[in-house]
Amino acid sequence: MRRYETLFIITPDSPEEDLKDVATKFQGVVASMNGIVASYEEQGKKRLAYNVKKQNKGYYVLMDYVGSSDIVAEVERNMRLDDRILKYLTVKLADEMEPESFKEQGPAPRKAAESAEAPEPEEAPSPEGQETEVEES
Repeated sequence: MRRYETLFIITPDSPEEDLKDVATKFQGVVASMNGIVASYEEQGKKRLAYNVKKQNKGYYVLMDYVGSSDIVAEVERNMRLDDRILKYLTVKLADEMEPESFKEQGPAPRKAAESAEAPEPEEAPSPEGQETEVEES
């Protein structure tokens, strides 16, 4: 089994029941293909970088799951058919994954740019035009 992560954007004007309906629908698609959903994280409304289907905002959702190689095709087919979905993107996180270890491990650790420590800046050179004092021995 392989591990996947799908990020999809729902129309921002969807009522609360539509959001719950979308959640149960796509989690059900994964379950019907003998997959396991580790996490279904609703990230809320955000502004889009460009208009998609005449929308400038969207409701972001991140779903992390394990399944066979044909599970992505079925999930994406259902997303294409659903008018509430603006965009989606699926990424394969791991090639070989045992379902038992996936249940124990939980969601994948997030790699954030801000978690990486920035190197300490070196001392700035003195600006040109200013004289520095030098002691003579």
